[in-house]
Amino acid sequence: MTRRPQKPKPRSMPARKTRKAVKRAKPAKQAPEPLDEFIIASARTLGLTIDTAWMPEVRSNLEATLRHGNLVTAFALPDDAEPAPIFKA
Repeated sequence: MTRRPQKPKPRSMPARKTRKAVKRAKPAKQAPEPLDEFIIASARTLGLTIDTAWMPEVRSNLEATLRHGNLVTAFALPDDAEPAPIFKA
């Protein structure tokens, strides 16, 4: 049985002396989330202060509330629909 000839291993990086200095880009400022302006304006209107550490949680709560509201408004009711009767004990 004969062995196959080994392929030469590719060099992954050039030697340290020939490596060029790479300038790293500064991280770009993240664009504000679409709901952030609404949350800030609503809090200002209500006289509330929201700590920036809580903004992601407030945003996720608002997104969940809007998703639930969208489900309710997407349900089509006929024009002759009437409210359910109220039973008193």
